Amino acid sequence: MQKLIAELSPDESHQMLRMRRTLMATGSGLVLTAIVIVAMALGMVEMPVTGFIFLYGLVWLVNLTFPLMISYDINLLFKDPSLTIPQLIWHTLSNTISIYLVPELHSVFLMHYLLVVLFGAFRMQRKGFLIVGAVIMSCYCLAMTALHLTGRYSFDPERELLGMVFFLFMLIGVSIIGTEISSLRWALKRRNSELNTVMQQAQEQAITDDLTGLYNRRHLMDILRRQQALAARGDYHFSLCFVDLDHFKQINDNYGHKTGDEVLQTFADLARNSVREVDFVARLGGEEFVLVLVRTELAGAQHVAERLRISMSKARLDVLGPDSQVTASIGVSQYKAKEKIEETMHRADIAVYAAKNRGRNQVVTEDDLTSLIISSLHDDADLYTESDAR
Repeated sequence: MQKLIAELSPDESHQMLRMRRTLMATGSGLVLTAIVIVAMALGMVEMPVTGFIFLYGLVWLVNLTFPLMISYDINLLFKDPSLTIPQLIWHTLSNTISIYLVPELHSVFLMHYLLVVLFGAFRMQRKGFLIVGAVIMSCYCLAMTALHLTGRYSFDPERELLGMVFFLFMLIGVSIIGTEISSLRWALKRRNSELNTVMQQAQEQAITDDLTGLYNRRHLMDILRRQQALAARGDYHFSLCFVDLDHFKQINDNYGHKTGDEVLQTFADLARNSVREVDFVARLGGEEFVLVLVRTELAGAQHVAERLRISMSKARLDVLGPDSQVTASIGVSQYKAKEKIEETMHRADIAVYAAKNRGRNQVVTEDDLTSLIISSLHDDADLYTESDAR
């Protein structure tokens, strides 16, 4: 039984809330059915037992249809997933059947009408309350008229009219209260939505660079710490690409900071388009950027960096004039197990400087640094030899 209940229970929170409300309405229907059964046992219902079982079998077939629709997400196909008005109309009809079967208790069942209206306070607006109110009054008048015409229940017209006026007054009052509750609920929902939007915008501003829309330095460090934690679990690697735009200071000096900002934005767009959705691009500051390439080894990161370098060198920069070109120097490093993330960043930073020293507009990896150092040592040795010879 517990396994069946677990299977029928929705996993999503909104669906669980709808299920809870529907079961509350179904529970009130159960109380209603119990009262009619007791009345039948007392001889107050003029109906064969087989007919009674058939009638209330149909009633409960529909009653159970609503929670089953929610359980299997069929309700999500409708404009109102809570199925508020259909449920209210059905419970109104079943309550009307109870009035017709046990007219002596019609004043008790009138109170159930009010309970039905209050159920609509969760979802309905003014139009919905008017519809349900009209259905309730129509059903009640129809039931009492049928009882009068069949002679199954005699009542004092003046007394019944007075009771109906009072019930109408109560129905209007409950509908107004329900409308106010519903309005407050919708207003609260709207304010919560606005608050969530503001909080999301504030969060985005806290982690992104205003100019380029890329992640800022603070969030970059959070990203790197998370990547480091993933790598510590084993079988996970990532690489960094440090990017520095070449001669960017000259662009600001010759064309102004506004033009420089447009160049930065152009590069930011190229960088976003050069990586996958799982990767990250951040701006360190000025003309310096970082690409975090997840599950990417050094060779793969070098390929991405080279593609980005070529894209930047070919980018159209009309703000700088025809045939203008802005290039980038890129340093690439791969995180090594158990090292501090600052060490990985430092190697990428050194690789950027090496790229600039080699003439700019090129990609240098951490593996290239060793050969560059050895090459520079040979150059220094040749210089000393030539000096001694002179």
